[in-house]
Amino acid sequence: MATLKIGTIHLHYEVYGSGEPLFLNHGASRSCQAWNSHLPWLSEKYKVIVHDARGHGLSSAPRGEEQNSWEALADDLNRLMEHLDIKRAIIGGVSMGGGVSHTFALKYPQKVKALILSDSVGTGINKPGVLVSQKAMERLRIKREYIIHKYGVIEWTYRSIASGMAPKSIIEQPDRQLEDLQRMAMFSVNGAIYSYRLITRTKIPGIELTKNLTMPTLIIIGEEDNFLAGAEWLRDTIPNRRFALLTKAGHATVHTKPDAWHKAIEEFLDDLAAGKDIREERIY
Repeated sequence: MATLKIGTIHLHYEVYGSGEPLFLNHGASRSCQAWNSHLPWLSEKYKVIVHDARGHGLSSAPRGEEQNSWEALADDLNRLMEHLDIKRAIIGGVSMGGGVSHTFALKYPQKVKALILSDSVGTGINKPGVLVSQKAMERLRIKREYIIHKYGVIEWTYRSIASGMAPKSIIEQPDRQLEDLQRMAMFSVNGAIYSYRLITRTKIPGIELTKNLTMPTLIIIGEEDNFLAGAEWLRDTIPNRRFALLTKAGHATVHTKPDAWHKAIEEFLDDLAAGKDIREERIY
């Protein structure tokens, strides 16, 4: 456990194992602890670096959308690489962390040996008909932020479960509801507000340049994920990619279908290390 100071921001990070560096970026409302179940096997071959994104976990939680933008999160990752004197690495992330990884690859392509985009929300593309109108989304945002400011993140979590707004996997599984409440209890008010704005309002900057990314890329998505259309756009846009579709899985496959996620990652990394052509589609 360590802390990197970036201006007024304190960034909590952890390093495991040795070997080729692998950076992993967690999703919204989570922390670097999200990777705990995967660290034992990943750290056998790789130097795994995880951190709490600003607004999450033990890192600082600044106010303001500029302080919590895709660019700010990607620049934090760049500063962490510089701090650890790592010139080039495998960069990956899930959900919001996929968007951060995508942004980083566009901004610092020379520093990315390979890219892992799991359940990524950075395209802003959802299944047709999933998103309601922008006006309705804005009303929901105002209501959400009012409740969080007045009553706290936990109260919003209770209400989202009770109203059916929480993910289907959480609503249908009481044990996951408890896990969700415990996780949200560690979530800062600023993190809850600005990460939600980030993933519902914006596409990553420079997304039109995605076609120019040449590094080997693994795209992972659950077949029931609302962001499946976005993952298919990545599949059709990135030239040197592997597309891994996880059956009977929704969002955040690293948590909802961990064994299949493990297999998809391990096979990609092993093929990459062996110098194999990774361009194909696989179903898990």
